[in-house]
Amino acid sequence: MNSVRAVGLSAALEDWLGHPLAATVAYDYPTIDALAHYLAGEKALAGAIAKRQTTSIQPTSKQEIDNKIEQRTSGQEVDNNAIAIIGLGCRFPGADNPLAFWQMLYHGIDGITEVPATRWSAEQFYAPEQATAAKMNTRWGGFLQDIDQFDPYFFNISPREAARMDPQQRLLLEVAWETLENAGLPPQRLAGSQTGVFVGISSYDYSRLQLKNLDQLDAYVGTGNALSIAANRLSYVLDLRGPSVAVDTACSSSLVVVHQACQSLRLGECELALAGGVNVILAPEFTIAFSQARTMSSDGHCKTFDEAANGYVRGEGCGIVLLKPLSAAERDGDTILAIIRGSAVNQDGRSNGLTAPNGPSQEAVVRCALQNAGVNPDRISYVETHGTGTPLGDPIEIAALKAVLMQHRRLDQLCLLGAVKTNIGHLEAAAGIAGLIKTVLCLQNEVIAPNLHFKRLNPHISFARTTFEILTQPYPWPEQSNIRRFAGVSSFGFGGTNAHVILQGAPPAKILQTEVVRTSTARRSVHLLTLSGRTAQALPALAQRYLHLLAAHPDISLADLCSAVYTGRTHFAHRLAVYAQSVKELGERLATFVAGQDQQELQVGHGGAEHGRIAFLFPGQGSQYVNMARQLYETEPTFRATLDQCDRILRPLLPQPLLSILYPAPGSTVPIHETLYTQPALFALEYALAQMWRSWGIEPDMVMGHSMGE
Repeated sequence: MNSVRAVGLSAALEDWLGHPLAATVAYDYPTIDALAHYLAGEKALAGAIAKRQTTSIQPTSKQEIDNKIEQRTSGQEVDNNAIAIIGLGCRFPGADNPLAFWQMLYHGIDGITEVPATRWSAEQFYAPEQATAAKMNTRWGGFLQDIDQFDPYFFNISPREAARMDPQQRLLLEVAWETLENAGLPPQRLAGSQTGVFVGISSYDYSRLQLKNLDQLDAYVGTGNALSIAANRLSYVLDLRGPSVAVDTACSSSLVVVHQACQSLRLGECELALAGGVNVILAPEFTIAFSQARTMSSDGHCKTFDEAANGYVRGEGCGIVLLKPLSAAERDGDTILAIIRGSAVNQDGRSNGLTAPNGPSQEAVVRCALQNAGVNPDRISYVETHGTGTPLGDPIEIAALKAVLMQHRRLDQLCLLGAVKTNIGHLEAAAGIAGLIKTVLCLQNEVIAPNLHFKRLNPHISFARTTFEILTQPYPWPEQSNIRRFAGVSSFGFGGTNAHVILQGAPPAKILQTEVVRTSTARRSVHLLTLSGRTAQALPALAQRYLHLLAAHPDISLADLCSAVYTGRTHFAHRLAVYAQSVKELGERLATFVAGQDQQELQVGHGGAEHGRIAFLFPGQGSQYVNMARQLYETEPTFRATLDQCDRILRPLLPQPLLSILYPAPGSTVPIHETLYTQPALFALEYALAQMWRSWGIEPDMVMGHSMGE
């Protein structure tokens, strides 16, 4: 039955029985047997008949699920299974990076445009009437700019091979690199590591375009267009040794691979995991096919939940997250953006049609994800829905969420709903990761972004006896009374594969406490920003990006920025060093460099593969004095931690603590020149200095010392 006949059946049954029924009832119970049991009030039996196969992957009753959630919430198992998101990167329509994407979401910007002429002629293929043969009823979509631009030399790929590579492979390389640097992990540091790669991908437009010219095919066409190579090439270029998997479940692909990556991390198959999805639209054929199925929005707006919803808008892009077990991320001091508490994947089975959504299956996948997360349904305060903006798809999804999330929920426990498709369209294989990244950004910024194009609720959706709400303005989302925020993210494949992920806000940043109380607040007065590129032309472009960053965040910590750039990015041969005392000063000097002007406060050079040999020289007794390196102790964490460690080791061995000898109270007399104290003080200081230099990546080729320095 198509949607019109299914709604008609629901209306006829409603009139005949004198009882209100959901317009989607035929989708939820798609056989006469299942529907009859449902109408007789035997909902559990109806669900079992409609979905016999689900009994093997989920508990048989809601009460059993609730009991298991209760048990797991009180235990440690969930914490041990939690996965941290420690980095992310994206290219979405109208947003080339996470910062631009957040600005787009917060300000409610629609990234949909007319089809670029570089893709196909909108005039040639457009017809306003739905299902017109060989035509599409839309001129709109979410498209990336400069999809043909790629720097093959950056990834050590020849131009000839790059020309045969699907742009989806190119995007994955670029965004994966940016994701690792977002996490503060220079990609070369992961070479040889057990890092997994999990990619959701389903479109192959570039392959079809190339295969039209058989006489031009070469050896690179196969690897350039195979979907499996989209993941494998990433592992090859970065020399990653963990699982490398490409998955196609259509629209749910990228959220399914997030689930798989989490499972792989829990099993110990990998230590880190890059997970995400990509989608590029280069040809008109599939848009024509979807128009024949009457699923395309003719006006180019995805109006999720609205009564005017008339279909979805195709979009393209790439999003990737870097995942790590929470315990390992906390141990290693990683920046945690959000936490994946649990996830689940299932299938619709035999629903009302191959591509028809099924409410009970969607309900089941959300319940299963909550169970795996150990989170009670009433704790979810936001859901990033699949939300395609189709007249019956939205009501089916809302009904499923209502059945799960309204259990035991108080009237003051709001549950807000949104869909990133209203901003950037339906990214198909990359749709789930787009929703996940949006939700992570909302958690980070403690604001829920508005849902676009919403005016009046779809008449087939009822919010009666719910606390659901759809936002049209940004909404504050802070933690309250130390209660952490939880969100759900849904993604449903049009072949019936459903995925749901439970996210939690990041834990508060831990402040390291040391034994010695600082009496000074000394800080480094001058900071050094180090930028580098593979080519001389890349430096001004990179400097311009940092100018945009400083303009968007004038209150950014200069110390944190310089530290992150130095330790978290790869250092290439062409280099720029700029020192400054403030963000304003740094911006002025970067602008001078971009303009091509010389300035004393910046240096441009070529590092090269070879560098001069470095020696550490350790002097002996006689170089000691009170307050040696005190400013370093007060400002450099590695130096301080190392000196504190030496102080702890020496406490049982010295009459007075080492730190009280090095850094005495004003006016006090200390015996630093007595050999008993001089020698351990010099050793501890020189050892701390060496550890500090090494933490900055400066390793000696040789070490020398004289006297005590030996």
